Amino acid sequence: MKKGWGVKIIGTGICLPGEPVTTEELSKRLNLEFDIAMVRDKIGIKTRHIAPDDIATSHIAAKAAQMALDNAGISAKQLDRILLGTSTPDYTNTAASCNVQFLLGATCPVGDTTESCASFMYALDHGIRLIATGMQYVCVIGADIKTRFVRKDDPKFCPIFGDGAGAVILTRGDDDSGFMVSELFADGSGLKNIYVPAGGSAMPATIETVTQGLHGTLMTISGKKMVEISIEIMAGIGKKVCDAYGIHPNDVDILIPHQANYIIMKGVAEKLGIDIEKMEVSIDTAANTISGTLPITLHQAVSRKKLQPGKLVLFVTAASGYAGGAAIYKVPSA
Repeated sequence: MKKGWGVKIIGTGICLPGEPVTTEELSKRLNLEFDIAMVRDKIGIKTRHIAPDDIATSHIAAKAAQMALDNAGISAKQLDRILLGTSTPDYTNTAASCNVQFLLGATCPVGDTTESCASFMYALDHGIRLIATGMQYVCVIGADIKTRFVRKDDPKFCPIFGDGAGAVILTRGDDDSGFMVSELFADGSGLKNIYVPAGGSAMPATIETVTQGLHGTLMTISGKKMVEISIEIMAGIGKKVCDAYGIHPNDVDILIPHQANYIIMKGVAEKLGIDIEKMEVSIDTAANTISGTLPITLHQAVSRKKLQPGKLVLFVTAASGYAGGAAIYKVPSA
């Protein structure tokens, strides 16, 4: 097996804002009819969190980062870089990670990256390379407040998305453990298959864009087709990193897929030939938090004491755009 990057995780953290909202409560709150049983039993979402109006993405990102710092036993001033993956930054003209830095009391450079549901994986890959080339501590965050970018009369997307953030602290480790392989994927031909049409330079905000609901997420292909594409991307890049490391996918001990919906997640495990009981699931309590799903699910696995030394973890994600990524992590002994 090949040597790894020599980069390990020393702390994880999350922030799930507000009280959990059940699928039934959401339907009543929005006065919106949708198939509650389908959302709960097939898509797999029982509850989600919705950020209060006075909370922005940088706020939940900073809270997740602070928890990760506390668990790592280091201070914000020791960070060499803060990387935030998000598709819902506070503003269009400034990086939300700048406010994260301020809120944490850090002094290091920062950066946002936007690849929809693959944003955290892209930021993580960047962080791995920064540590491998000399930095000591990098904080990587995935955070989104996606519920604000869904039309409130949309029965397809309203029940699926939740708000949340997760973070990890990276540092140098041995090259026989930690991150062994990391790969990214992009294919711009799918740019407008799922997107928010208005609010950017292509379609600036106007009275018309607001009244027409163009600041909400829009899907221009069938749900069935989107499921097929998502499974294909995640299984494909998941197999690629397993091949690069010289293992069969079912040799991994824990599968952490993007928590898009349980149908997709199960499909990825089946296509890769990974036993379903190896899959870590957080979508039931957190819903699809976009950039937040991977680090939130990782923190859950850590909290459940699943990341024992020597265990192999496979991270895999897919996103609109299209984008995707995967990584293999071997839990260090210390």
